[in-house]
Amino acid sequence: MSDLMKLLQLESEELSNKFAKASIEGRGTPQEVADRREAAVHALIAKYFPFPFRIAKGNIIDSFGGRSASIDCVVLNPEHPHTVSEGNHFSVLLADGADFAIEVKPDLISKDEIERALKQITSVKKLKRSRNGEPKQTQTINGVIFSNTTYADLSLLLSVITQYYVENRIKRIHQFDLLVINQRCIIINCRHGHNFYPKNGGPEGMLVLQSGVNTFAAAILFMNRLPLSRIRIDESVIANYIVEDDLGPMQWNVPVNEALSALECLDSTE
Repeated sequence: MSDLMKLLQLESEELSNKFAKASIEGRGTPQEVADRREAAVHALIAKYFPFPFRIAKGNIIDSFGGRSASIDCVVLNPEHPHTVSEGNHFSVLLADGADFAIEVKPDLISKDEIERALKQITSVKKLKRSRNGEPKQTQTINGVIFSNTTYADLSLLLSVITQYYVENRIKRIHQFDLLVINQRCIIINCRHGHNFYPKNGGPEGMLVLQSGVNTFAAAILFMNRLPLSRIRIDESVIANYIVEDDLGPMQWNVPVNEALSALECLDSTE
């Protein structure tokens, strides 16, 4: 195992500890606990998307009048203007310069919390970038849900996700790209013509990577495979040091993918 992989394992473990520590330091105040956990995610993401990327929080707007819900962690492209007000807070976040919208939900162990996360990301995915001539997958912001725990039975999480998307008729292009359960697994949302492509001719839908202690490494790898709002001069350095085949087995969830296939016709109207 490479030194980088060992480091990423430690980063993942430390983040889990910081989440637990936030519950003590926040002294039971929900907002204080949430703020400390979000700060821990901000700091970690900033280490692997360093300056000139910048990390922010808040609503994202597009040039067509759209506005997202408030997002916990937004990774801004180097081309995004430095729209910072007093206190070093970004006053305006622009869709055309936002690369990742990361919603932090430490405990995905209730239907309400899962649905809130899905709704937050959908509000981002519905924003439109102004460069109409670009490939379809670059016209939406990459949406990531980051959590530390979920149900012991992963099928329960997938069932809630599927039910929400089907009942609310959420198009594939408006669904999350990655859902990360720290130190356990990643759910990759594969769509033809969008951000991820099914492997080996597999169907569109949810692909579960059982990455265990290498989950944060997997998250960084797959985030670096997603298109940015502005093209990099060169590929990410870190992507060359993480081998996908070393991260764990991948599984298609057939019932979930069959349920989501009914939404495919909605994409034809895009």
